[in-house]
Amino acid sequence: MKTPILAALLVVAALPAFAKPRPVPLRGEVVTYTPGALHVAARTGEVVELAVPQNLEIVSMIPRAPADIAVGDAVSTTAVPDGNGGLTALQVSILPAAMAGQNEGQRPWDAAPDSVMTNATISGVTTVNDGGQITMKYGDQDVTMTIPDDVPVISFGPGDEALLAPGADVFIIAMQAEDGTFSTNRVIAESNGIKPPM
Repeated sequence: MKTPILAALLVVAALPAFAKPRPVPLRGEVVTYTPGALHVAARTGEVVELAVPQNLEIVSMIPRAPADIAVGDAVSTTAVPDGNGGLTALQVSILPAAMAGQNEGQRPWDAAPDSVMTNATISGVTTVNDGGQITMKYGDQDVTMTIPDDVPVISFGPGDEALLAPGADVFIIAMQAEDGTFSTNRVIAESNGIKPPM
C-alpha cells in the first residue's frame, strides 16, 4: 500500500492525461488556510480558493546536495536544454526508493520556457568543472543532465499545518472541475528554508 507522501509524489512526478477534473500545477503563497479551505495567491496575481479535506496531506522538503544523488535513485527533475543535446537542471527531487521505475518518462513542463520534467532512475553520476552531472534512464532512453552548484536538490518528508502560514510558498497539483472550482488533497510547502522549486 502506498504511503500518503508516496501517493503525493506520484502525482507530482507525472501529471496524468487530461480528464475531467483536470490537473493544474499551481505555485504561489498561502493567503489563508483553515481545515477545509486553502486560499493561494498564484504567481499570476489571482487568488485561488481550493477545497481541501480535513486530513490534507502536507509535504515538507529536506535539503540535499548533488553528492547525495546515487546510482539507482529515483528522481524527478526539471530542466532546460543546454544547447549541446543535454539538459541543465533547474531542480532535482530525490524520490522515495519505492518509486523507482514508476511513472518514468519526459514531458513538457511550465517552470521555464522549453523546460521539461524528467522522471527517471539514475544510471550514472560524475563530477565536472561546472557542477555535478547525472545520467538518467527511462525505458530505452538515456538523458544527461548537468546540475549547477546553485540548483536546489531536495527530498521529501511529512509536514504539518504550521507550514501553511500566510506568506508560505506552496506547490500544488490542483484538480480543476468543469465548473472552474479547484481542489487538492496534498500540498508541498516551503520548509527548512526551501521554497518549492518544481
